[in-house]
Amino acid sequence: MITISAQDLQRQVGEVQMQAARAPVLITSHGKPRCVILSVEEFERLKSAAGEPVPSEVRRKGLKYRPRADPLGYDLGDMDAAMLAMADDAIAGRGKEAVEADLASVRRRMRLAR
Repeated sequence: MITISAQDLQRQVGEVQMQAARAPVLITSHGKPRCVILSVEEFERLKSAAGEPVPSEVRRKGLKYRPRADPLGYDLGDMDAAMLAMADDAIAGRGKEAVEADLASVRRRMRLAR
C-alpha cells in the first residue's frame, strides 16, 4: 500500500487518484494514519462483502477505470513500466518524431487556449 502525507496529497492529487485506481492509498497526517483513498470498484466490493448497500451516487454501473491512450503508444496501465520504457527510448533516441509531433500538438492547443 502506498502511503502519502496529507500535505503531499494536496500537491499530487492527480497522481494519488491514479494510484488509488490501482490500489488503496493511505493518507497520513503528522505521521499517523488518517484515511484511505480507494477506487470505486474496491469500495463497491468492500460494501458488498460486508452486506451493506452501495450508495447510488457511487455506483459505476460496470464501468472500469481505463487510462487514456498515450499518443506515443506506451501502455499506461502500468506507469512504472511505461516510465522505464520512455526513459529507455529517450536515451536511445527512439520516437523522436512522435515526441516532436505530440509537443507540436500541445503547443497548438496552448496557443488556442489563450
